[in-house]
Amino acid sequence: MKTLYTLLLGVVAVLTFNTANAFPSLVVAPSTHLIIKEPGPNALSMMSARQFLELTPQKYKEMTGKKMNLVQKVELRVLQHKVKKMVKKGEVVSMADVQKKFYEMGSMDLLGFLLGLILGPIGVIICLILKETGDVGPDTVRWSLYGLLVWLAIVFLIILF
Repeated sequence: MKTLYTLLLGVVAVLTFNTANAFPSLVVAPSTHLIIKEPGPNALSMMSARQFLELTPQKYKEMTGKKMNLVQKVELRVLQHKVKKMVKKGEVVSMADVQKKFYEMGSMDLLGFLLGLILGPIGVIICLILKETGDVGPDTVRWSLYGLLVWLAIVFLIILF
């Protein structure tokens, strides 16, 4: 039982403490594997879709010298999957839009998460009402749904044991 609580606390900690965005400063490295110490601020928008799809956490570390954490790696994979689907459909991929989406994905809305985690379905309803009034953005609703999922997992575990 202690292990279960420890695991649950670890999951909540990983979801709650997002330390940084994965691409605060990314550079397109030449094919000679040259390490660039001072990357440009908008390098992700200068990459081609193919270069972005081939980007791995290891290549990112080689280019910038910074290691990605687990949350950043997952966000990178999710965004690469979305770009890959856009390429398969034949849509034009604007890397500036991809960079904007990535920064939006990387920011956690603590208010929404806590409302969903503490109040459950009522917290999600509150977030939807706040979104309709214009007080919060759509990220708050998304994060309240993540909080609701954790709330449901906790309730399920309590009922199960």
